[in-house]
Amino acid sequence: MRILMTLLLFGAVFGVVSAITGIQSVHGDSRTGTVITYWHGYGRLLALGYAAVLALAFYGIYRRYPVVWKLGFAVWYLSAAEFVFQAWLLLWPQPYGWVGATAVTVFTPFVALYWASWWRKQKAYFVGYDDEQT
Repeated sequence: MRILMTLLLFGAVFGVVSAITGIQSVHGDSRTGTVITYWHGYGRLLALGYAAVLALAFYGIYRRYPVVWKLGFAVWYLSAAEFVFQAWLLLWPQPYGWVGATAVTVFTPFVALYWASWWRKQKAYFVGYDDEQT
């Protein structure tokens, strides 16, 4: 749980930093060097929203609220569904993009079920069956 909480905390901090600086992403390009993309419109509010959700998830796990454990399943399954949707949306226009989108559609449920089973094993952390932390 400590690794997950650390990732959530870093995500929340980076979301706040992104909202303050206006930087959405930074990546390298072999032709032009470093490329910095900035938020436009209400993007900074979106970054703050992401930061708030991640901070709330961190706090819920830190305080061991059982409702967070239950909501975790919804997060896993909705994330998997959104990943499949984005794969079809972005790969469909590509030549033979349907092949990649089909592969994503076939394999994503297995990955989601693996992580959902890991999350199910964390119930003891939230409901207090034992003091073991994983």
